[in-house]
Amino acid sequence: MPTPRTWDSGNWDSGFWDSVVADKPNKKMNAKVAINIRGLKPRDQLTKFKKAVTLCQTAPAVPNPNPTFAVCIAGNAAIEANLDAIDTAEKNLTQLRLTRDQLLATGLTNYTALGGCVQSFSLGDPAVITAKGYDVAAAPAPLPPVGRPQNLVLTHGDHDGSVDASWNRDKSSHTNEVWVSPDPMTPTSFVANQVTNKSSCTILGQPVGGKIWVRVRGNDANGPGDWSDPATIVVS
Repeated sequence: MPTPRTWDSGNWDSGFWDSVVADKPNKKMNAKVAINIRGLKPRDQLTKFKKAVTLCQTAPAVPNPNPTFAVCIAGNAAIEANLDAIDTAEKNLTQLRLTRDQLLATGLTNYTALGGCVQSFSLGDPAVITAKGYDVAAAPAPLPPVGRPQNLVLTHGDHDGSVDASWNRDKSSHTNEVWVSPDPMTPTSFVANQVTNKSSCTILGQPVGGKIWVRVRGNDANGPGDWSDPATIVVS
């Protein structure tokens, strides 16, 4: 008969019996405090300062703070008082600037009106104007001459003997003169046909089958500008 097997600490097989529950691993505690103040406005920075002081005193309180809570509270109060003073000063400054602009507007009205009196008193003498504390107005600069029309194009019109003309006019031109010449074109062969304030027109009454030449020039306050390059077409 086999010898019975005995159980002791040397041959205990925990794989077949209730094993001890393993301890949970310790949670890693490596977080760092972030200040995160950059870019915040002064009031928003102060809000974070005050919030930290309040929560650090809430149970469980942070032990042995350095600086002390009292020092932090006093510093935050000083910041708040300074910000309040700045807000008040800025409101006062805004009102002062508004009053300044109103006073300057009134001063300009008075200065302009008095300048009219000086103008009458001076009879146009620049020495008198400057002697009374005013600058002499400069003569107005002459306007540049009107530019010559560009890209004059002629096409056949809708009716016999008509020609449609279009061009790129100078923006400063008030009106445009359209002149027509029979062929052959000479320096003295052009005659006035029409005046228009547009950049196109229809030339009527031209001899069918004949060749004509057209040129255009703009006019402004200085008078007429240069002629465009002439264009030609056979009238149909």
